[in-house]
Parts: sequence; C-alpha cells; structure tokens
Amino acid sequence: MKLFALTVDFAFKALFAPNPDLLMSLLNSFPSFQGSNRIRALKVLNPEIPKEISDEKLSILDIRAENELGEQFLIEMQALTKSSFPKRILYYWSKVYSRGLGKGHKYENLKKVYSINFVKQSLWENDSAYQSTFQLLEKNRNFKLTDDLEIHIIELSKFLKSLENLQTDLDAWFYLLKEASNLKGESMKTLEKKNPAVKRAISELKTLSRTAKNRELYESRRKAELDYASGISDSFREGLEKGIEEGREEGIEKGREEGRETAYLGIQLNLETRFNQDVDSLMKQVRKIKDMEKLKKILIASAKAKTLGDFKKSLK
Repeated sequence: MKLFALTVDFAFKALFAPNPDLLMSLLNSFPSFQGSNRIRALKVLNPEIPKEISDEKLSILDIRAENELGEQFLIEMQALTKSSFPKRILYYWSKVYSRGLGKGHKYENLKKVYSINFVKQSLWENDSAYQSTFQLLEKNRNFKLTDDLEIHIIELSKFLKSLENLQTDLDAWFYLLKEASNLKGESMKTLEKKNPAVKRAISELKTLSRTAKNRELYESRRKAELDYASGISDSFREGLEKGIEEGREEGIEKGREEGRETAYLGIQLNLETRFNQDVDSLMKQVRKIKDMEKLKKILIASAKAKTLGDFKKSLK
C-alpha cells in the first residue's frame, strides 16, 4: 500500500492535527526549540478537517497550535506557491498575532507567534539552503526589534540527503515529509529506526492511507492542486507569450528574460505537481535553454506529457 504524500496539505493536517505529540516532536527537532526553548506541551487549536474538500479548492488547511507559554504556532504545508507567498505568510502571521490582544489588554501581553512553512517548491533558486529563519532585525547593526516574530520556511525540494546520510531527528522528519509516498520495504524500516516518533508517524500514516474516506479526500485535494496548477500554467503561457512579444516589439532583453523566467517556473511547477518528483537536476538542464520558442514548446510538453520520460524527449 502506498502511503499518502505528506506534501499534500490534507495528508499533513490529517496526520499532525489529531496527534499534537507528533507535531511537538517535529517542532522540537528544530534548532529554535532546543534547551530552555523546548516545547513541553502543545495544543492544536483547529484540529477539524472539512468533511468535503473537493469544492474547497486550495483554501488553507493550516494547523494553529499553542504551547504551554501561550505562544502561537501557524504551521502549513504548501505544494504550490506564487511570488506573493512571502507576503501571504506575513499576512497570516499578523492575523494570528493581532488576535492575541484582547479588548483592554496591554501590548506587552502579546505572545510570540511562530510561522512554520513547509513548501514543496523552491522559492529562491540561487540559494541552496533548504531551511531559512526570518526575524525582525535592525538593518545595519543586526539586533532584534522584538522576539515576537519568527518565520521558518523549509524548501523540501532542496533537502537532498539520502536515507543513509540522515544524522539528526530533524533530518528524519524532513525526509519523511518529502518522501512519505515513496517509502516501502527496507527504506521504511530504515527510516523507522532513525527516530521513534517518526516510526509512530509512519504507523499513523499507514492507517490514514488505507481508509477509503481519507483516500477520497486525499485524491480530491490532489485534483484541486492539479486544477490550480493547470490554471497557473495557462497564466505562465500567457506571460511567456507577452514576454516574447514585448521582446520582439521593443527589442528589450528584459522582456525576453522575464519571459524565460516565467517559462522556467511554469515548467517546474507542472513537473513537480504532475509527477510528484524532485526535478531540480532536470531543471538545471531546462535552464540552459534560452530560445523562447523552444521554451514555449517545452512548457506545453510539461503540461501534457504522460510520463517524465515523455517530457525528457521534448528537451532533445
């Protein structure tokens, strides 16, 4: 039986929302929650999952939690991201933070809010680090304005450690989040030995994955992601054609470069969403192609190819 991919937000929430101890184990694997910052109790504030999500499209299936200090956690899994994603993260952080100030309460009573964002795609192509932590810092002298904001972004496509090279509990969790649907046999047993909490998470995921109703909701969510990706792909094609036209009419290299970048992003989005595989090495090959007409054909192939092998033929 194939396990649900945890990069699908339904599967992520269905695993962690009813199991706050597993969520706490995942969070306590982060460097931010070591030593005196270790989370000792965690309550999920929105454990419910819609009974029907086929019509929900891509409304957010986040997890909101609170620790024993009253600090808030906003945790998401995102398979698809837009250029506006960082602004959306900040917007939802601000909503959770502002809710912490009740009527008549003082500002010093506001509690810290952590935003933990797992993303399937790469956000910063030229940066190889897979984990980034953002805070409010003074621009020139690098000291904090306040500790109340901490945003984590984990780009799972950049996590390239093999099963044999996992060294920490955090490595084991990241590997599970990225590779759950590919685990079987010996690879599953090896990962289970890395971390007792990960072993239990795999057991819970097995139960989730074999339930007919859960599989129906899971497939509905995956279809919504594919439909959404298809819509974005159409926008990418339009943007590419516009970039090509602007390049021809105005003779401006900037127009061409924007068209190329639009194509690259559209191709990567199509491949990752449709084939559920890491395509970073393949995208390095794609990015060597600069001819806009050829890129347009490759973009269309990325949306129509039945297999990754079929798509690779379009690169020749």
